[in-house]
Amino acid sequence: MASRTAAKSDDTADNSIGNITGSNAVNVLLGMGISWTIGAAYWAHYGVTDEWKRHQTTAGSYEALYLGKNPEGGFIVVAGAISFSVSAFAVLAMLCVALWPGLI
Repeated sequence: MASRTAAKSDDTADNSIGNITGSNAVNVLLGMGISWTIGAAYWAHYGVTDEWKRHQTTAGSYEALYLGKNPEGGFIVVAGAISFSVSAFAVLAMLCVALWPGLI
């Protein structure tokens, strides 16, 4: 609604574009931050469980890979899950910026 109001009351769409961009950035950062905070709180409460020890990766189980060096275990986030999303976003954002002058 704020972007719609800004677009209607302004001669250009600058304010609404800024509102949309800022809103999306805050939503992404909050979304990631909240989910990581919940995950960390869950880990702090439950710690090493039998399910965590048995979890298999291509290199072996978490128990075999991590408990020797860190007896208290750890909150593990598997790499690669977000890299594709960030890469896709960056490529599409650059494409939008490159095509923008042709749309005006």
